[in-house]
This record gives sequence, C-alpha cells and structure tokens, in this order.
Amino acid sequence: MDKIRILYFLEDRAQEGFITALVKRIASEESIAAAKLHHDIRSARGGAKVITEFRNFIKNIKGVAASDIDFLVVAIDGNCKGHNDRIKQLDNYVKENHPFRGKVVYAVPDPHIERWYLMDQRALKVGIGLEKAPSSPSYECKRGRSHYKQILRQALKDSNISSLLGGVEYAERIVDNIENFESLSRQNAGFQAFLGNLRNMLRSQKK
Repeated sequence: MDKIRILYFLEDRAQEGFITALVKRIASEESIAAAKLHHDIRSARGGAKVITEFRNFIKNIKGVAASDIDFLVVAIDGNCKGHNDRIKQLDNYVKENHPFRGKVVYAVPDPHIERWYLMDQRALKVGIGLEKAPSSPSYECKRGRSHYKQILRQALKDSNISSLLGGVEYAERIVDNIENFESLSRQNAGFQAFLGNLRNMLRSQKK
C-alpha cells in the first residue's frame, strides 16, 4: 500500500501533539486511513531563532527528492505578528524553483499553539476529563505564551489531574473530541486557513 509521506517542521512538543493529531483527524474525515500516513517529524528548538532554523531547513531539504515526500507541514507560532504576515515571511524562503514549492501547508497558531488547545471547551473537558473547562481565552499578547500555558495548567490542577507536560500530552484526545470544526474556524482565521489548506492537500493525494 502506497503511503502518503508527510514531512513536518514543528517548533516543540506542544505543536507536535496538536498538529499531528489534526492531520490524522482531517485525513480520517477525508477517508484516508491512519495506516496510510507516514509522519516524518523534525523539531526546531523554537524561540527567537526558529525563523533562522526554518530558513536553514528549507535550504537543506533542497537535496531531498520531491518524489520522496508528498507534502510538508510547517507550524510556527504567530507570536502576535499575525497569521498572514507570518505566512508571507515563511513562504519567501520557499522560492519558485524549490522542489517543495506548492507542497507546503502552513499552520500559524497566533499568538501561540496553546490557544488552539483551549478553543473548544467541550473537547478540552471531555478529552482530558476535567471537572470544568476554562473559558475560551481572548487574544492576548502582553503576557506572552505563559498566559495560555498557565490557563491549561490551572484547569488540570483544579480537576486534580496530573501532567508532566502541562497538558500537551492530551492533544490527541482533545482533537478527537472536537465536534464542530466550522465553529472553531469562525473563531480563529489561522485555524480555518490551516484546516482548509490541509484538506485540499490531502484530497490532492487521492487523485
């Protein structure tokens, strides 16, 4: 059975858990079995150097035969720069003659991936087993990424649920319990763009 080979460039464990879970879930909705997907995950160190790391990554994979990879998923937090501006910045490094041009799906959680974890209160509550889910947090830049991390940690603490990774180990359970992607997409343009482009890319693999 031919597999759909997906290469990932991700910032950290929090992105790895949520983004790969979304890919599996959307693939399932597009009638693509999990066994047909091959995930090749490359993790950056994140932080201020992540854009430099992405630029080097794109430069170095030029030598990879495009036929060996069906498409590339790139996830980098918006960090309050905005979804569209971040994608333009990233896409500038994938030049017209690059073998992966037209084969990249960008995920830009803005400002941070933890906000995506918290968007669906029902999925969060059922997926983790919380007694009460926190309210969906508003867009917050001044307090940084720790703001969203603290909301997630506090929700776990309030329900006496232990976590070694601050809740990110529950990513797949949360994603599996999302019932209405359309509703979440209306709340978050970056989420909507990622899901739409991902669906289109997966559908193109079935032709």
